[in-house]
Amino acid sequence: MDNLTNWKEALKERPLYGCFVTYGSADIAEMTAMLGFDFLVLDNEHGVIEQSTLVDMVRASQLRGVPAVVRCAMKEYDHIQKALDFGANGILAPLVNTAEDARRVVDMSNYFPEGHRGTAYLPRASHYGLVPDKRAYLKQANACKLVACQVETRQAIENLDEILAVEGVDVYFIGPGDLASSYDEPTCSPKMMEITEAAIRRIAAAGKVAGYYVGTPEAAKEAAGWGATFLLTAINQYMTAGGLNFLSRVRGGQDVEVKSVY
Repeated sequence: MDNLTNWKEALKERPLYGCFVTYGSADIAEMTAMLGFDFLVLDNEHGVIEQSTLVDMVRASQLRGVPAVVRCAMKEYDHIQKALDFGANGILAPLVNTAEDARRVVDMSNYFPEGHRGTAYLPRASHYGLVPDKRAYLKQANACKLVACQVETRQAIENLDEILAVEGVDVYFIGPGDLASSYDEPTCSPKMMEITEAAIRRIAAAGKVAGYYVGTPEAAKEAAGWGATFLLTAINQYMTAGGLNFLSRVRGGQDVEVKSVY
């Protein structure tokens, strides 16, 4: 598995289940990949991850045969450029609120003529200059990397039809936390669930790939029923549940219910 492996087409056929990794550790990324997830999202937006650690996390996941997507700290050129030069299998850009935001993300993620990503053949993405045909590499890199945009504000929902019309976005990911905050609502309130379901159905009806954060198997099944196929959970809550349940049971208590992050 490397950044030139075209894995994203499967999202058009069936749900894929991914996992956020927020800890800056290649070991945790590798262990999470070994659990059997279809892809990882290395969270450089809310996680604290140094660049040298991030590239090791990408490498660790890929060496276990699992694509690694980087959630960028910002939807800016240097963040997207670095993630893709690391050889990540794609990027997840936060706070894409308008069609213009989406077009900029696509432009920064693609080599010419599809965009204006900086061309260099020395980074890991181009096998440190060892790709045999550099022009073919540029085309292959454009085709294989995943561009995911987070739809996570009231403004983004209001502009959703225009954002969906932008060519080159592979996934529209509903971010429940920020979305609920922008409506001043609890994350799982009836109003937010209605808005979320409607957005996912609109994305799927437009022939696009919808993504969503799911904290439980039941939530994953529900979102898949709405049409989402890029389904993300997080390793944090499962680590927490394991530790709390161990301590509770050895101290004579019962299993502890650990609720989803959202």
